[in-house]
Amino acid sequence: MSEQVSAEQADFEKYFTVFAGSAEEDVSYAKTFWSASALHPPLESRLVSADVRQRLRVAGNGSPHDGVNIAHRPPSIDLKSEVFLHEAYLKQRAESKRRYLEKKEMLSLPYRPRKDDGAPSPASADSPEDVQQAILEVRALD
Repeated sequence: MSEQVSAEQADFEKYFTVFAGSAEEDVSYAKTFWSASALHPPLESRLVSADVRQRLRVAGNGSPHDGVNIAHRPPSIDLKSEVFLHEAYLKQRAESKRRYLEKKEMLSLPYRPRKDDGAPSPASADSPEDVQQAILEVRALD
């Protein structure tokens, strides 16, 4: 049994430094030194590291061509085709508006008030002299 204890003690001394017979102050300094100089795990084994840039750069930094794939660059604007497409759009919009107004007129036609068969209205048949005469006759009634 004593052989097993001495073997365990040898393993223990192999991995740990024992400050037997040293002053408490020296032991304290030694512990502080060894705890400060402990090696940290390598950067690759950490999930988050302050030294490694883990986020993409903010847009607008650097030159305008950084990270731009030329194959996916938008095509240059063809002014003639843009004008042609705009004119076609305006024509199509005017045509759809015309069709809408026609349909609206057709739907409202049954609900419009009917006009007389061409008989002139009393207001349109009177001449200015007739109007003056009618005013004088109304005043005479009072």
